[in-house]
Amino acid sequence: MSDNQSGSTRRRFLQGTGVAAVSAGLAGCSGNGGDGTETSGDDDETPTPDQTPTQVDDTGDIPTGGIFDFGMGTSPNTLNVLASSSAYVGVITDRIYESGAAIDPVNFEMHPNVFTDWDYEVLDETGEDDRPNVEVYFDVRTDGLTWNDGEEFTVDDVIFSYNYMLEQVPGGYAASLNPIVSVEEHDGDWDCVMTLNQPNGTFAYDQLGLPILPEHIWSDVDDYQTYEPADTDFGPVGLGPGVVTQYDPDTSVEVSFAEREGEYNLSELSWREEVPGVIAGGPFIDAMRIRVYSSQSALHQALFEGDIDSLYEGVRTSRISDAQDDENINLLDGFDTGYGHYSFNLRNTPLDDLTFRQVLGFAFDDVLWTQQLQRGYAQQGDFVMPPGYTAVRPETGSDQELLDGPSTQAFSFRQSSPSVPDVENIRAFLTEGQVITGEGGTYVGQEYPGSLTGVTASQTETKHDYSFGPVESDVLANSDQDPDQEIRVNGETITEINDGPITMLMSPAQEAPQSAQMIQDWIGSLQQIGIPIDREVVSFNTRVTRAYGSEEFDAFSMGWVNLSPFATNTLYSLFHSDNADDHSVAETEGDDENTSSLLNNAMGYGLFEDASADDLIDEARTTLDSEGRNQTSREAVERIYLDFPTMVVDYGVPKWPISTEWSGAIENIPGPGSTYLGTQIMQIHQSE
Repeated sequence: MSDNQSGSTRRRFLQGTGVAAVSAGLAGCSGNGGDGTETSGDDDETPTPDQTPTQVDDTGDIPTGGIFDFGMGTSPNTLNVLASSSAYVGVITDRIYESGAAIDPVNFEMHPNVFTDWDYEVLDETGEDDRPNVEVYFDVRTDGLTWNDGEEFTVDDVIFSYNYMLEQVPGGYAASLNPIVSVEEHDGDWDCVMTLNQPNGTFAYDQLGLPILPEHIWSDVDDYQTYEPADTDFGPVGLGPGVVTQYDPDTSVEVSFAEREGEYNLSELSWREEVPGVIAGGPFIDAMRIRVYSSQSALHQALFEGDIDSLYEGVRTSRISDAQDDENINLLDGFDTGYGHYSFNLRNTPLDDLTFRQVLGFAFDDVLWTQQLQRGYAQQGDFVMPPGYTAVRPETGSDQELLDGPSTQAFSFRQSSPSVPDVENIRAFLTEGQVITGEGGTYVGQEYPGSLTGVTASQTETKHDYSFGPVESDVLANSDQDPDQEIRVNGETITEINDGPITMLMSPAQEAPQSAQMIQDWIGSLQQIGIPIDREVVSFNTRVTRAYGSEEFDAFSMGWVNLSPFATNTLYSLFHSDNADDHSVAETEGDDENTSSLLNNAMGYGLFEDASADDLIDEARTTLDSEGRNQTSREAVERIYLDFPTMVVDYGVPKWPISTEWSGAIENIPGPGSTYLGTQIMQIHQSE
């Protein structure tokens, strides 16, 4: 969903530079698996769940004015809120657009925003899959709120917005739009009624969180993908507090709050005064100037030279100590809202087999990545819900500790000596056709007690016959690892099956040096085992297109941010078959089922019976009881973990820098400089 004032919770692609500060253009994707913005902090400074958000002092005399200079290392390629899910575009568009409901960054509660109130009723008639329809009723706030071009805002704009998106179905919002049957004017006491084809316990987050569009602008747009607000005289028109007054995406963009036309009262809503750390009444600055730099090095140099007041996501790991020593910079602690990942194309052999995918995890040296390359400023990855979202993580209700329980270590690095993969036993795991299904046992020398929630993997037996023989592929013959054997899959080498080695798409080393080093180590370990795999260095945009557009990849590194703390919409968007292109249909029936849209589920997880959590995701999404929904979500999260379509390589520990010339920022929240950047911009003000 989009929550422009409390921070955007739309999942997005994000180009990163070090830790899991990756964010995707759809759910919130970031550049490199564990390759997002590099962050760091000493162990005694790492935020814990016991810490609380910054408390706000007396806000009676807050200074106003000034321009807040904000830096990014990637340029925003559009101002079209429907056509892009880039986190960098969101830095701008989240200042322009508003949604019906807003989530706060402290308690994760839903609050009135453009909609003043809402309620729901479960109907007798059935909708999708014989589930009952649900009617959601809501009222619209029109007093004290106009479009940022000064035009009147009406209930008709809301009804138009939903129907326009239902007609166009922009990929980044497909998961929230799919359950909506209609949105109409209500003929009773409410302004509007939304009909859903099934119960959804998080409708306030999912369906009431979509951006509201001005009818007087978008009614003339026949195809949302072709519209570019930057080419218009005014720029993007929305209900938010800002207006774009300068747009040069390669150098700088300015969003002015002082020059907004009309009325804006959403920052004064009473609930803001009740949330710890949140200041009502902003924005207090005149404008936000977004400066774009050609590299992360240039971006950080600008920070330390005082050319910018802050930057997106956090300080890269290698510069944390510099920031700590700089008397002109304050560092704010935060929590990750996503994870870094290496993801695999389940359409390709042998990545279609769980036995083989699980071996990919055994070759990843978690300690090298988190403790050495990330200097302890990243946490080892496991589940597809970050540790701050404990309600939907499988450890909840168990006797195992968060992140450290043995059931979260099923695919941890298997070594024969420090940083050396246990080649012999990993090969045996393959040749013996073992699978970690969720049942307890000892695998590659490590005991696994069994799943936390009682779920099992979708696939319980190996799919292929694995053996090892002489090295034949060029990539292994020329490898510095000098492997003595090469894997066979059903008697053939991987290069024979796929006309080449497995290829890992990754960022250029200059953009993400630690990530590049980690991927090289991982590839080296796999080559030692005898698996022909090589890297392909491509730009962030090319990686997004190859992975999420055409699905032409074997493996790629990236990350997600801005995930839902309620899990259901994130799980549906990232891991449900509804959001994956089914290439097999196109090949066998001649009916091209592949869309040109960037669908979040690049792996194809859920398209195959032996790799799917569709049933659990569907159940969780339609459960209105919160505890029942959370329990099913936990099961889905652990099923995905066991099925291993993606390897969660880390969770970042953000350290967000801000110039001492500015005050009012809130810390110890998720994504203080990314997901909830909207909160910061609304309450940052000049220091006394």
